[in-house]
Amino acid sequence: MASVSARPRADGTVAYRVQFRLARGGPPTTETFDTAREAGAFAKLVDTIGGAAARAKRLALAEGGPTTPLLSEVLEDYISAAPDITAGTAAEYRRVLARSGLEERLGAFPVSMIDRVDGEQWVQARRTTVSAKTKRPIAPKTIRNEHGLLSSLLQHAVDRGWATANPCEKVRLPSAEHHELQIPTTEELGRIVAAISPLYRPLVLLLAGTGMRWGEATALTWRDVDAAGARIRVRQAWKHSDSGGRELGAPKTRTAYRTIETTPGIIAALGARGKPEQLVFRNRHGRQVQHHTFHQYHWTSACMEAKLDPRPRVHDLRHYAASHMLAAGADLFEVSRALGHRSIKTTTDVYGHLVPTKTRPTVTHSRDLEHLMKSPSGSQAA
Repeated sequence: MASVSARPRADGTVAYRVQFRLARGGPPTTETFDTAREAGAFAKLVDTIGGAAARAKRLALAEGGPTTPLLSEVLEDYISAAPDITAGTAAEYRRVLARSGLEERLGAFPVSMIDRVDGEQWVQARRTTVSAKTKRPIAPKTIRNEHGLLSSLLQHAVDRGWATANPCEKVRLPSAEHHELQIPTTEELGRIVAAISPLYRPLVLLLAGTGMRWGEATALTWRDVDAAGARIRVRQAWKHSDSGGRELGAPKTRTAYRTIETTPGIIAALGARGKPEQLVFRNRHGRQVQHHTFHQYHWTSACMEAKLDPRPRVHDLRHYAASHMLAAGADLFEVSRALGHRSIKTTTDVYGHLVPTKTRPTVTHSRDLEHLMKSPSGSQAA
């Protein structure tokens, strides 16, 4: 651990000294600074990336002439240069930069000094970080998403002429986790529907019947519901707001704007029609249904009462809808369009293994082998 001390100079000013070790177990050495802020920032850098790396960064900065922007400054320029980034998305980018440790580890020096080793060390540190929320190690998908933001910012720095290369391009990332989909059966879904609060039963039925995203379904207003045609129009969804909450905005992707066909029964289950701009699904206080509140106080208890183990997630209702559409013989492209995926590749990657085969290629091939096994040469080979 680096330590900071202050000592008076002969001219009456104060020198701030940081004592640290260049390598673990090595002899102590010092660096001197004119302000407590500079000394504190260097000490923090030593504790983050090590003494030798911190000193090398300081020497490079001293010899490099005019400095380039810091990572946080690049983010602000990146946001201002992109007219399609909403205030809520911009606020979420700032939160990611803070909670991911990127600002703490890489924010003390100009982006031109960030190299591949810095990125690799951040990834290793992030892999051993325990989430304060889940009490489990940070998921590989989260690390990959955070790295994606960092890479975008460094590429922006390259485009602006602040850096010569994007070192993130060659940083190896933890493999994404591929879990088998936890798709409830129709019988299990029936037990959930029976156990869920009557207030939210229509919401569960709609999610399972259409495969809509949570943020889309809970953003529905009555003017989006065509009772006569048994159709639902998706035109908005809940998004991050700049205050950290949620606000209504555009759906997730361009293809998420869509019209979903359903049945009169599902429409009727939504209940008495309200005013056109009124939310279809509201909590007991008449406000937006929050996912964490619904999950904690309604979904979890319903799954426990239904005696489901493992317990499905709310998002698994989307998987339920997709899997049953495919099992019924729906075209993969049509399912992709109904789900509002960005491209059919997304649908194929997630649900391709659920598409029932029509040509039964393994059976056809095995029959050919059966003929081979019955031949004299096949018997000898066996």
